Amino acid sequence: MKKSLLAIAAMTAFAGAAQAQSSVTVYGTLDASMGRVDTGATTTNGITTKLVGGALVSDRLGFKGVEDLGGGRTARFQLETGLAPFSAATGEVGTGGGNAMTSDTPGSIIANRRPTFIGLTDKTLGSIDAGSLYSLGFLFTGYGDVGGNNTLGTNLSHATVVSSTADTTDTATTVGGTTSAFKLNSNAMQYTSPTIAGVTARVYNVTNNAAANGAGKVTAADLMYTLGGFNAGAVYEVKTVSTSGATFNATKHTSMGFGAGYDFGVINTRATIQKGSLDVTDAAGAKSPTATVTVTKFTAIAPVTPTIDIFGGYVILAENSQGTMYSASTSVAGKATLMNVGAAYKFSKRTNVYAYYTSLDNDANSKFGTTTKVGTVNLDPSTFAIGMRHSF
Repeated sequence: MKKSLLAIAAMTAFAGAAQAQSSVTVYGTLDASMGRVDTGATTTNGITTKLVGGALVSDRLGFKGVEDLGGGRTARFQLETGLAPFSAATGEVGTGGGNAMTSDTPGSIIANRRPTFIGLTDKTLGSIDAGSLYSLGFLFTGYGDVGGNNTLGTNLSHATVVSSTADTTDTATTVGGTTSAFKLNSNAMQYTSPTIAGVTARVYNVTNNAAANGAGKVTAADLMYTLGGFNAGAVYEVKTVSTSGATFNATKHTSMGFGAGYDFGVINTRATIQKGSLDVTDAAGAKSPTATVTVTKFTAIAPVTPTIDIFGGYVILAENSQGTMYSASTSVAGKATLMNVGAAYKFSKRTNVYAYYTSLDNDANSKFGTTTKVGTVNLDPSTFAIGMRHSF
């Protein structure tokens, strides 16, 4: 009897230890807001009021798993998808930049794919991940908003967009279009170094995408440094895309950026500058003049009380005279400025309510928008939104 009890106790202890060595986490974010969007148009009704999802932080659902392999090594995976809780039956994704709803019937709740990968980590050597991964250039745009919001972060990814062809519908209908090549790449591999003296490095590579609307090759590296309240980052990324046939051309897009910030306690600040340069060579070997987009960001967040944060910032958007995506023509340069101010009240670590106002000011030659979507020349869009966010 004693032997049986001892055997059961040993098996129970072993099972508990095995279970403790691995874990799977379900996580996600739901963000709903009522927004008033003004396109700036005066000859038509440019004002729309609607309920949207993911205005401040993108809605998502994910699964993460970690297994302890012993010896300082772990295996991990991540499966993540975007959610569209407010999409209509037309298939529209309920984001802050979407069109007005055209149907009362809900559409699919599943939206765009997000990072999905498998990886291996060694405490001494670092980690390697393989799968569908955000490009390092895109991730740096998020670093630009110290508050971690879309508004001044990943929404303003203009310096990582591959195509210079105006994409007013935000769909990848052109080579390296705005939604296919600047953000999430399949067949990607990424190495992340261990943090040494506050420095972490990443190397990113994509070599196997041959589709005309994708990034055929991506090579990138970044560095992040942290020391107390100070942090700094830098990124360098090169994407190449090519098409064949009568309209053969090769596109090379280079994005580089650097920035730094400091948390003073009473206010956390950050400043970044990121530049994207586009070079196109046709079948005859003729190279078009280099088109360049530059995004400069100044952002801050201040904890006024333990439950109230005030956040915002200022962004300068510019395109040189060779660019045609955000400028009226190749003969003129474009420039715009964008400001954002908002506040959040935290009910808990997982739930808060917020309000923010964003305004963009285009010059006479510019058609920048408050996201990577192309706007209308010399119009000044703005957004006011009140919402609630819950993370689980």
